Amino acid sequence: MADVETARRLINEASRILVLTGAGISTDSGIPDFRGPDGLWTKNPGAEEASDISVFLTDAKARAGFWSMMRMMHEANLKPNKGHRALVHLEERGKLLLLVTQNVDGLHQAAGSS
Repeated sequence: MADVETARRLINEASRILVLTGAGISTDSGIPDFRGPDGLWTKNPGAEEASDISVFLTDAKARAGFWSMMRMMHEANLKPNKGHRALVHLEERGKLLLLVTQNVDGLHQAAGSS
């Protein structure tokens, strides 16, 4: 509990917070991460290779797999989770200097991040 209180104190005292997110923030919304036990790359090692930009640009199958995944995420009607909403709250409080993400799921924007 002390760690949570320390984090809360640091956030309250901060004036400019930079947040970096990746796949882990969206797992509670139903999107698997990459390297975990149920991760996309764990279950489909070929997907990791397809994440290389040179493979993506030269392999039509890799591109088709990516767009298929994007379509499935869109059709699943996934919603932002508490983590996404907490970052919006930081922004609303004027504490969030910058949110940097490598995610393409759109959940930060759906939660209300600018």
